[in-house]
Amino acid sequence: MAYTEPMLRRLPPGYRRGARPLYPGTLRTVLIGMVLWGLALLGFQLPFHPPFLLGVALQALVVWFLWKGWKAARRAPRNHLRLFNAQESIANAFALQALILLLW
Repeated sequence: MAYTEPMLRRLPPGYRRGARPLYPGTLRTVLIGMVLWGLALLGFQLPFHPPFLLGVALQALVVWFLWKGWKAARRAPRNHLRLFNAQESIANAFALQALILLLW
């Protein structure tokens, strides 16, 4: 088969699934989360402590972001827009958890 001839056989079903880009908007959120997480690990804290119920609400929001990201990631092979939504939700959960660590 010459280089210019079209491919006659079909590509395997998982051929394109191996290429999963990390979208730029998601990368920024992940980097912000990493910086916040690193500051929390170094012992930095914000100068105020929010009420307990706000902390519970923020933790529930983290779980909701993770659930939303997992749900979108399960359907991502059929729709690439869902892949972006899944990455963004998981990145938001990561950054929010890092902010929670800075608060307490």
